[in-house]
Amino acid sequence: MSATPNLPADDQITVEIDGQPYKARKGQMIIEVTDANGISVPRFCYHSKLPIAANCRMCLVQVEKAPKPLPACATPIADGMKIQTQSDYARKAQKAVMEFLLINHPLDCPICDQGGECELQDLALGYGRDVSRFAETKRVVKDKNIGPLISTCMTRCIHCTRCVRFLDVIAGQKELGGTGRGENVEIGTYVERAIESEMSGNVIDVCPVGALTSKPFQYTARAWELQQTPSVAPHDCVGSNLYLHSRRGEVMRAVPRDNEELNEVWLSDRDRFAYQGLAHAERLTQPQRKLNGQWGTALATI
Repeated sequence: MSATPNLPADDQITVEIDGQPYKARKGQMIIEVTDANGISVPRFCYHSKLPIAANCRMCLVQVEKAPKPLPACATPIADGMKIQTQSDYARKAQKAVMEFLLINHPLDCPICDQGGECELQDLALGYGRDVSRFAETKRVVKDKNIGPLISTCMTRCIHCTRCVRFLDVIAGQKELGGTGRGENVEIGTYVERAIESEMSGNVIDVCPVGALTSKPFQYTARAWELQQTPSVAPHDCVGSNLYLHSRRGEVMRAVPRDNEELNEVWLSDRDRFAYQGLAHAERLTQPQRKLNGQWGTALATI
């Protein structure tokens, strides 16, 4: 996808990223330009479909004449701006942020359901240290019970607030938020209750760590064991695109498939979790009829 699709001349500016000039639209953030041109910038809190929060600071880059590294997700471009995403200065800042994020993060990748598809795990490989300099006790946060669909392990949470912004802006129900200050900040519901949104399962997808995972899918399979098959949602009357993940012929979970014209990157809870009925012991496989208080096969009666 082009970064400058038929831009008017007065709305087009030129920026230099890693020594290469790029055309961009006035008012764009640095990370939007880098994404459009295939330039990799690490991030946790930034999501193209959500409002900008700029609270993880993982996307720090070097901008000429700036006195300190700037977050690419919240820094608008200017004509002639010179940006370095791979310089020693930028990499040092990104690695420092990663070191702070890992101070309290538990080392439970072998038992974490997000293992193998975790953004923190992926970026820690490129930006993390081999040995931690912090020997203090890690922070522990009590897990929240937010319903039968979403499993929580809030000790893993890095406070990116993607889940908070999704429920507030996309789902339209502000059911999660941050309480406390400093190291006492916790993401959760303001009162102890389940999330009621019919789109709540999307917080599983936007969570960049294993803090929010699928409760029905929990401890059943690993990402690399699953075979992915494109499909269409049967319940939402829109035809949302999705992927069915299966193992040895059994559907293990459903996840959204990107389609900007239909469901973008979202999926309703009914389509996300209805797969559990496919092989359920109580599923009807033949039409039934009730006669004189007794259930029987309708086809036999006909």
